[in-house]
Amino acid sequence: MKKALVGIFVLALVVILIIWLLFLRDSPEKRPPILLTTSGGTATTDFQVHDSILFDAVDLEPRTGYDVLVEREDGVLVARSALSTDVSGRIPETVLWYGIGIRPCAELSAVAVAFTRLTEREMSDSAFAGRNYRLAIMQENRVVRETTFRVSSDPARPILYASDSWGCPKSGFLIGEEDVWVVGKNFPEGSLIRLWAVSAGSDWKEGQPLQDMTTQYYGELPPLLELQGEQTGFKIKTWPKQLESLGSYDVVAEVVSYPFGTYRPSAQAQAVNVVAHMSYSGFVIQRRPGVAEPLEMDIAGSRQSAFAFRDTFLTSEDVYVGVDPCIQPSLIGQTAKVHIVADRTDAQWLDQTVLQDVTGFAETIAVGGICGNCWSTLAWTHPLDVGKYDVVLDFDKDGIYDQGSDLIDALNPAGFTVSEIRVDSISFNTGGAGAITIYDNAKGANVTAPEYVSAAHTLKPAAWVKGGSYSVLVSFKAVSGVNSAQVWAEIGFGGLASSGSPITVAFPGGTGQASFSVNSVPNTVGKHEIEWNWKYKNVNGSGPQADMGKTGQHTVYTTWGAPIAPMAVPWLEILDYACTWASGAATKEDVCVNVINNGFVVHYDWVGNCNRLASDFVRLVSTQGVIASQHYWGVVNSCNLDDLRIQRTKAFDPVGTSWGYGTQDWNFHQWAEAEGKQRDPSAGSSLTGTWGDYEDFLYEFYKKVINAVCGQAWVANQPGQSVGCEAASHRVYNSNPTFHSWHGPDH
Repeated sequence: MKKALVGIFVLALVVILIIWLLFLRDSPEKRPPILLTTSGGTATTDFQVHDSILFDAVDLEPRTGYDVLVEREDGVLVARSALSTDVSGRIPETVLWYGIGIRPCAELSAVAVAFTRLTEREMSDSAFAGRNYRLAIMQENRVVRETTFRVSSDPARPILYASDSWGCPKSGFLIGEEDVWVVGKNFPEGSLIRLWAVSAGSDWKEGQPLQDMTTQYYGELPPLLELQGEQTGFKIKTWPKQLESLGSYDVVAEVVSYPFGTYRPSAQAQAVNVVAHMSYSGFVIQRRPGVAEPLEMDIAGSRQSAFAFRDTFLTSEDVYVGVDPCIQPSLIGQTAKVHIVADRTDAQWLDQTVLQDVTGFAETIAVGGICGNCWSTLAWTHPLDVGKYDVVLDFDKDGIYDQGSDLIDALNPAGFTVSEIRVDSISFNTGGAGAITIYDNAKGANVTAPEYVSAAHTLKPAAWVKGGSYSVLVSFKAVSGVNSAQVWAEIGFGGLASSGSPITVAFPGGTGQASFSVNSVPNTVGKHEIEWNWKYKNVNGSGPQADMGKTGQHTVYTTWGAPIAPMAVPWLEILDYACTWASGAATKEDVCVNVINNGFVVHYDWVGNCNRLASDFVRLVSTQGVIASQHYWGVVNSCNLDDLRIQRTKAFDPVGTSWGYGTQDWNFHQWAEAEGKQRDPSAGSSLTGTWGDYEDFLYEFYKKVINAVCGQAWVANQPGQSVGCEAASHRVYNSNPTFHSWHGPDH
């Protein structure tokens, strides 16, 4: 009996051992407490010069601040960050060392900058390559965690990064002011490379389609770049400033491996492609911020993919904060305490400066250089509390908001709003909405709905005919448990629906969509920059009113009438000028007069280009539904008796600053007609009557041929257009002259 029990016991131990071994074999490998990856997402401890090191750590004290140090093998400190853990004790992934060995030109001395730019070389490669490094997580001078890594001497992987024209690393560009250049290094000698600027995304997959966002190739593949001989690197302008669009982008270098000239219908992401930064955006194109004192700028943002500044968060989302060093370069290298506080007005911030953090813990942020969207700090972990908040970066860490030195998300209105419901997108130009389709001539494509997207910070223009009845299609996202709510918006154009007559929106699966009528579309021509403050109430049938945050600024143009040829689908640039210059017009006559007075008189210079100015006038007013034509009156180039050779005007002052009041001797003149009046953009005038009446009004004298040897003499202009040199056989008149390409204002 005893032997039997022993056998059973041994057998049980064997079974337990087998189960334990199977568990060990099948259980996932536990991740290390400190994880280092490249910006391409590869976990490694072997890096190369120009790599970026991303870092996250686990199993630390929750909501605690730490110093993270990187020391070279000889004890030299090369990187330092002040970071905080979240509620689970994790330091979320952040860039610890951007572009090993890369330094922005602003950090170098004037002599070094000149040398670097002239030779297009990066500084300090040899100082970092072939070295071992120690990473230590410190708390009060005590090492909590540490690991080591190495920067290899020999580059093994290609490197891409955005730069300025000198090749200096740069990740923030001002729209319309700065060209985007790209630097590539360590590519195979003689490579054929195709560069793509694509929308940023951290979830790149094999076979994902590539779509170039620069629009400069008109739907064609970007051109090939061929590295010559032993060349392994390049610097090239990728996105001209005049074609740029706001947003976050990545750079993809497609190393072409198919035979040259082989047709391929569409490009796809391949394993052999090089993405500049998979884990964060390669670069951001942004607006120039207004100069403000106190210091105000976007700080709060989200990280569903690349970091993007946001104004509204759901209670189920995390709030990150980030500082764009391109906007505030003086803050690079500084650390600050991050305070999220209840919203205060501009006036309240003057005497209520104590920072009472609603999260219970002030995180620490370090402002990095070069990269405007890769250093972000988790400031508030969900669940969040519904309300309006401001974000303050307290650089002297005294718990007091100091004007002019501390950074604030926004004084008035709120920095961001937390809500149970958020507007995700707004579509103006949808089927049956009656909106005007706009052609974005800078991008070479029509503006498409949705014109507003929250997550991507996208804002595109829309247009309506003045005084009409219109609606917008709005998509929402709601937190779990919200099945329906009554929604409306206030302020812009009198708002959308109202508190008394809200729209009930259902949220199956957490998303909802509804059409909202615009309460008061302006009854005059104009360009309108509006915001909508969104509200909701009666969640699931009951509950108080709450704020959903704002959207905008939305750009909406109102035209006098539906656009007609030659601008039946108006160019955005021309529509913008027309609605701005004709602002306030309630009639077609107002449109014509305002475009002449506010546009041509102020912004054009006549330099003998009356034909182009007349063509511009026709384009501008046609965006407003005003029919216009042109007239041409000129001399002949022959010497028959009575032939018209030169025409002299009455004294007037052509548009622009170069001429002044006086007569003009012309070979020809071209002007426009609209609404029964002669419209002369070159003269900045409108005159009632026919084209013949205007000819009689404009010209005082003509020089005509008076003998067989082409002798000429001045004669007074005669009424009508059928006598002497004004007869049809001796002059030129065209009621449908050449329609010239868009010229645009001169200043």
